[in-house]
Amino acid sequence: MSAPVRQNEIEVPKNFTDAEAFASTMFEQLKLAGQVQRDFLPKLLPETEKIKWMVTFVPAEVVSGDIYDIARLDEKHIGFYVADVVGHGMPAALLTIFLKHAIVTRQTLGNSYQIFQPQQVLQSLNSKIVEQGLSGSQFISCCYCLLNIETLKLTISLAGHPYPILIRAADLQRLQSEGPLLGIFDNAVFEQKSFQLRPGDKLLVYSDGAEPLIGHLEQDDRFIFKQEFSSITNEPLEKLNERFNCLIQNRNISAAEVDDITAVWLEIK
Repeated sequence: MSAPVRQNEIEVPKNFTDAEAFASTMFEQLKLAGQVQRDFLPKLLPETEKIKWMVTFVPAEVVSGDIYDIARLDEKHIGFYVADVVGHGMPAALLTIFLKHAIVTRQTLGNSYQIFQPQQVLQSLNSKIVEQGLSGSQFISCCYCLLNIETLKLTISLAGHPYPILIRAADLQRLQSEGPLLGIFDNAVFEQKSFQLRPGDKLLVYSDGAEPLIGHLEQDDRFIFKQEFSSITNEPLEKLNERFNCLIQNRNISAAEVDDITAVWLEIK
């Protein structure tokens, strides 16, 4: 007698007796899931006379464990983030859809509204993930940013995520802010920091799949930028994004090292 199937176990449907047919059907389903996931990404970016955006989104597989959003919150503010589920493939991709709906950046109260600060956004998101009690120890990193497009004040909060990179002329600076991965501790504390941007600045927010192309940490915690990356940062934004995509396409890594890559570029004109 066969063993009983537990409530949460996944069983291959009995009508699939042909392994090749099953694999083909599953691949088609993955492609459809990948398209649905892309449908949740922003279709138009909130560019202004002062602000220009470019985005690179390269899944490791058909679907991605990364997600990003860039949204105009009111006349003065744009909120944007990159989130990265630990791991990749279908389980991570499913969780990105949850993240898309769980991240709350603004609340309408009658005839008024409140824009949440990055620290508040991550604290609320963390509580929702912990309450969900996800299976398989699914954790998420995230960088949420709030930009005042009039004053060019940038406020950030991070949850176990790579530091954003400020590119100012020939100088590259990592904007540091500390916080644990999302979904571990219910009472997690997320640091919040503000930085003053100015015309000519570029900003990069990225998932950790892009980090090998950008640089690495030394044993003394110094971050060393790769020459290949540093050499392209003075390019105009369109050319910079194009050359960054060339770095992705030309990377020499094994199949086991392939990871989702997301890069959100911002330029202050």
